[in-house]
Amino acid sequence: MGVVLESTSLEWLSVGIILVSCVYLYYKNVYNFWKKKGVKYVEPVIPFGNSKELLMLRISLAEFFKGFYDAFPNDPYMGIYEFTKPDRGVTFDEELEPLSAHLLFLTGSRWKNLRAKLTPTFTSGKIKMMYHLMEECAQQLKQSLDKPATNQQMMEMKEVMAKFTTDVIGTCAFGLQFNAIENEDSEFRKMGRRVFSPSIRDTLVRIIRTACPSVLSLFKIKSMPQEIEDFFVGAVKETVEYREKNNYIRNDFMQLLIQLKNKGKVHHDDEDAAENLKNGSHQEETHGKSNDIDFSDKLLAAQAFIFFLAGFETSSTTLSFCLYELALNPDIQDKLRDSIRTVVNRHGGKLTYDSLNDMPYLDQVIEETLRMHPPASFLSRKVTKPYVVPGTSLKLEEGQRILISVYGMHRDAKYFPDPERFNPENFSSEAKAARHHYSYLPFGEGPRICIGMRFGLLQTKLGLATLLLNYEFSVCEKTEIPLRLDPKQFITSSRTGAWLRIKKCASS
Repeated sequence: MGVVLESTSLEWLSVGIILVSCVYLYYKNVYNFWKKKGVKYVEPVIPFGNSKELLMLRISLAEFFKGFYDAFPNDPYMGIYEFTKPDRGVTFDEELEPLSAHLLFLTGSRWKNLRAKLTPTFTSGKIKMMYHLMEECAQQLKQSLDKPATNQQMMEMKEVMAKFTTDVIGTCAFGLQFNAIENEDSEFRKMGRRVFSPSIRDTLVRIIRTACPSVLSLFKIKSMPQEIEDFFVGAVKETVEYREKNNYIRNDFMQLLIQLKNKGKVHHDDEDAAENLKNGSHQEETHGKSNDIDFSDKLLAAQAFIFFLAGFETSSTTLSFCLYELALNPDIQDKLRDSIRTVVNRHGGKLTYDSLNDMPYLDQVIEETLRMHPPASFLSRKVTKPYVVPGTSLKLEEGQRILISVYGMHRDAKYFPDPERFNPENFSSEAKAARHHYSYLPFGEGPRICIGMRFGLLQTKLGLATLLLNYEFSVCEKTEIPLRLDPKQFITSSRTGAWLRIKKCASS
């Protein structure tokens, strides 16, 4: 019997050695992909590839990709591995997750057609029509801060700014009063927190999506909790039904979506037509073919959903990072406040749409904030056809992913001297003219550039100008210096928020 047991043990040991050897050889072959192509890479770790620290939530996305950017400073590109793949895109099952059917995740002709349909909703003329709605939210923000400013309280400004931008998106996108500024229990603010405060379940789904996305489809596991999907689909459906039933028309994003649903295109006004002519756009190209896309309630909800998320979170983090930097640099804060007052006085003492577009130093400060703290810390693009990188023998194959570390490039001394210092002069007309245009990419570039860029910048400028005309911001005992980035967030965000002391301006 002892001989039999010993024989069996040896057999199992042999099987184990063979299995381990097979796994090792498999990974060795997979992890030779970039070596065979002559591309430099950071040595991967079995079975995580280069993603271990990211998946273990030990590092933020911004710092993760910056690490690769800095690894080979003299090389124009390098290779990375996510688990066993040299490249992997994020894919979603639209049938399973209807809220994923928006511009950020769609690809190919479906993305192209939808982009063409939605582009007219974000022209300067359309956004200008929404300015008075933003202005009402800015006044509510001021009213909510007067008392704490009088008492010179410490406030977590990221949450304050998130309430402001949530209300702006509520009135401009949904045509609803979210009342996030005044009401701590605002349902839309709760949903916003829920999306950007991932649970353990959300984190596990994120890991599975990176490692083996087919598992999610196989077992019908959604990235987005059902309660969030039901909430947004229901809110959009109710709004659309109410407006159509009562023939209610309002100058906002939802009304433009209803136009797309019913007419297949967005109505152009004279200002839009002039803008299209200036940009070389043609009406036929902008509208697309009317039968390409069926604007169902769920497709409308997906567009409103991404507008809500991108609109409130990116702008609120930009505003809070900006206030943080201004608190650390009071001389810049004072200079900006004086420049805003000068322009406002020149425009009849009012903070108008035109006056905001006449504030070059405000633009510089916001651009510098977006340089140091880009909400989207990296860009992802997919190779659509074979391409040989100029000046090299590297051939990119169709389907491969190209990742650009925006955060890394924005903090590269080759493009921005003393990159860790907050310096709005990086965006003087002279500095911009001397720098490569594509060294600054807070909104992306090319056909997939952020479609809501102008809207986001407008609400950011309005919010910041309103605050600085009335209040001063300074560091306090709760201010974290330097800020640490949150590894759980997809958007560049601080772990502890932005705690600052607020007080009324002497002349406000």
